[in-house]
Amino acid sequence: MLTECLRSVVSQEAPAGCDVELILIDNNPVPQTTAIAATIAAEARFPVTMVHESEPGIPQARNRGVEEALARGADWIVCIDDDEIADPRWLANLIEAGIAHKGDVVMGKLVKIYPERLPLFVLPTNYPPRREGEELEVAYTHNVAFARWLVDPEHGGLRFDESLRFAGGSDSHFFRRARKIGARIVGTETSVVRESQVPERLTLKWQLRREYRVGAGMARSEARLDVPGRQRRRRPDQLIFRIFRMIVTIILSPLLLVFGFRRFETTVAAALRKLAASAGALSAHFGKLPNPYRKLDGY
Repeated sequence: MLTECLRSVVSQEAPAGCDVELILIDNNPVPQTTAIAATIAAEARFPVTMVHESEPGIPQARNRGVEEALARGADWIVCIDDDEIADPRWLANLIEAGIAHKGDVVMGKLVKIYPERLPLFVLPTNYPPRREGEELEVAYTHNVAFARWLVDPEHGGLRFDESLRFAGGSDSHFFRRARKIGARIVGTETSVVRESQVPERLTLKWQLRREYRVGAGMARSEARLDVPGRQRRRRPDQLIFRIFRMIVTIILSPLLLVFGFRRFETTVAAALRKLAASAGALSAHFGKLPNPYRKLDGY
């Protein structure tokens, strides 16, 4: 997936008036992308640099990318995940949208591609459409650009939280902190990346473990930042009640079979995911976070 991702990036046209450089962060203990970087650099329209960050962890790799970008005098820092393919004009549209909508952070669109038939109780998950330029509460690094001042030591000075080394969620935590110091986060539907769902992720077990992780990460981030309106919903009594309600929903769900199997399946799948997310949030309240990224690709 990495090679296809990089090819989609280096084929981009630079936004008007911008110089572009691709920085590939290799976070393996021993560099494994040297040959790929050399191949991609030969095809690229702009410079490509591979940097090895030996300290393991997603936020460690992201912070190394930030430092490299600052050292080069970047005005905008753009992130894409290694399992995504960028549409033509992805980069130009992302930067142009950020400028047009006066955003300090601009998040593009992620389209997840699923096979025609999915396993039982596995539901497709895509972000709902947004209004162009809509202001957002949070962003994620799968398709985002942010202004230099957020990470410049003389201004925002933000970095990704390295205590979340293997837990995930360091991106949402970063952008929530950015918003708290005054950054304006906007969305655009014109900058698109696509992510084909591999079979390993198309299982109920994988989806529930992901919901558990996301629930734990969001609860931890919101608690540390004291996000308005969220603390009451994250109290242990509220979480326990939500878990109980989802269990009751699952127990009673066979009654929905009179409306058809699809209604039953979607209700059970949604309840299971909410239950997993609430359980994750409850575990975070007691200081326990999952660490899915201790192994390659997490879960």
